[in-house]
Amino acid sequence: MTVLVPMHPEATGDPQTVRWVIPAGTLPVAGPMAALPDELDGLAAAGVVDCVEVESRAVLVRLADGHRWDADGPAVRAGLSAALQQPERWRPVHRGSDEELLRGALQDVLDGPAGDYVRSHGGQITITSTRDCRAEVSMTGTCAHCPAVDLTLHSRLESELRQRFPRLVELRAVDGSGSTRHGGRPTWLTLRRRRG
Repeated sequence: MTVLVPMHPEATGDPQTVRWVIPAGTLPVAGPMAALPDELDGLAAAGVVDCVEVESRAVLVRLADGHRWDADGPAVRAGLSAALQQPERWRPVHRGSDEELLRGALQDVLDGPAGDYVRSHGGQITITSTRDCRAEVSMTGTCAHCPAVDLTLHSRLESELRQRFPRLVELRAVDGSGSTRHGGRPTWLTLRRRRG
């Protein structure tokens, strides 16, 4: 059964370009696209669509000169809707490294509702490193000593991060105060991918 991806158009400063807002994590790519799935690729090949660029929560589609949204919009909407069903077939002009993609995905999570939740409780989370499909964050403010920090990391941050970066191996956090406990060891809160 095909599940349609919700999307809605927003105008931009360029009358030839429309931003199609989609749920975060729908596409595992970012930046200008070199190849697209089926109907949307056909519109590009036919010279109707000039370029397509993916943002974390939107797809920007620019029509080629001589084409108008009132005439070509329905075909673009249908092509984009079909293309969103095939996220593995989107190919960016430049594919970032896993480190860049993971950092971008994590920053997107921290800038969104999960980060808003943490900030609303007086906490702050910043990225300290991303490498080997592992992410490390620093937790300050009320997060540093919150008894529910494991729940916040797992249910809010890790679950959203995995939607955007499925190859995540580990999300690890340390409080930003530098305080230690458990016999002087650093306070590491580690969430590992379930095996099996």
